[in-house]
Amino acid sequence: MYIKEIKYSSDNYLKLISDSGTVFNLPAWLDMYGKNILVNGIFNDNKDLIGTFFLYAGKKLGLKYFITPPYSPHIGLCYVNPAQSKANTQAFDKEVVTLVKDHITSLKPKLISIALPFTINDTQPFYWDNYKVIPNYTYRLHLNKTKEELFENLTSEKRKSIKRAEKDSLVIKQTTDYKAVKSLIEKTFNRKEKTVSQKYLNKILFEFANEENSFAFIALQNDKPSACIFCIHYNKTAFYLFGGYDNTNKHHGAGVSCMWEGILHAKQIGLNVFDFEGSMLVEVEKYFREFGGDLIPYYTVHKAGLPIEMVLKLKLRNRF
Repeated sequence: MYIKEIKYSSDNYLKLISDSGTVFNLPAWLDMYGKNILVNGIFNDNKDLIGTFFLYAGKKLGLKYFITPPYSPHIGLCYVNPAQSKANTQAFDKEVVTLVKDHITSLKPKLISIALPFTINDTQPFYWDNYKVIPNYTYRLHLNKTKEELFENLTSEKRKSIKRAEKDSLVIKQTTDYKAVKSLIEKTFNRKEKTVSQKYLNKILFEFANEENSFAFIALQNDKPSACIFCIHYNKTAFYLFGGYDNTNKHHGAGVSCMWEGILHAKQIGLNVFDFEGSMLVEVEKYFREFGGDLIPYYTVHKAGLPIEMVLKLKLRNRF
């Protein structure tokens, strides 16, 4: 097998991701990153495209680095494993991961910091080559249950919040008013003193999002926006991407009710899974956990030159 950079508009690529990829492999999503995105194909000995992954390339102070693209949860690694037996399946998985690792190493970046999809659980090739392999977690909620069963899976606190929102006559509705959605997202980022990329937030909401790949729900209290969620989806899986609320017009049940309606909508349009897309902050993990999904591990991979690593240890001790 071998790896080379590819054009991600080919029929072969589109067929591959329709079978194995996620929304983050879509050309429309990758287009947002312009020249910074490197989309690679994995080819078998017959020169057939059997897999793909992408990297976000950049330079800082003249030093080349590769990271997971902003607002993507992972590098989109997916492939077709042709093996039949369990042993051969595992051997092929390891061969692919080794190939990806060797390719990234050959690019000679000064820094690599990427996340692998939860479907990749063999990270030994990275570990054996002195990469730092760190477990992370997300929650994934399977939607093959009735509305009543999904509601019973919520914690009592979440159920009470939804009922309180109904009692107080909050209006929860699907919206395409992404300007209002953006405003609530920005207010939340500012309140938490977190940086939001205006460039990519605008691209996601106003260029990528359409009725076929996205949905948003907003809560109105006294006819004013109170909270919202924004999700994207493809291949039977929805990903929660953004949420926000207005601290001057907040209601305890507004954000919870938006999430609940988003989950029900995902089920209604035929999706199988609602992925909360990362749960590593203590308060966020608890919030997501209370919706009744399964805790799913995935792995991040990091490596840097020694001087850079020493600097990064001061701020990113849990990665380097």
